[in-house]
Amino acid sequence: MVVIVIIGILVAIALPNFIAAQDRAKLSSVKANMHTMQTVAETYAVDWGGVYAGTVATLKTEATSKSYWKDFKNPFTAIVDTGTDVSANSVTTTTLGTVASGNVGWSTTNTTTQYAVYGAEKSTNLPILDKGNVFYLSNN
Repeated sequence: MVVIVIIGILVAIALPNFIAAQDRAKLSSVKANMHTMQTVAETYAVDWGGVYAGTVATLKTEATSKSYWKDFKNPFTAIVDTGTDVSANSVTTTTLGTVASGNVGWSTTNTTTQYAVYGAEKSTNLPILDKGNVFYLSNN
């Protein structure tokens, strides 16, 4: 009986830590997808003389034809996503639009010169935060 109680206590302690570790791994996967999207955007810009794509659809069309496109698997839902366009001048917690949890988003401020790539947390429409700030990748 004592052994079962001890095992129960150990499970009660270990299970939350295991779940938290899984969530951290999934967020790392979203960040890796963000970096991949950034690499694709920069490759597109090299192909087009320094001009960035205005939308994910434009980016995907060109990148697919040149074989450097990668669809992103959402680690929270296992659904394949191509990235979400958000028409926002800056990436903040209030300008994320309708990006679902785990997805990668793409925001352009000026389609020829600037872009930002960001990812969403486990909850819908919440950006990944890094020390309290929105974690995003951009060309500036």
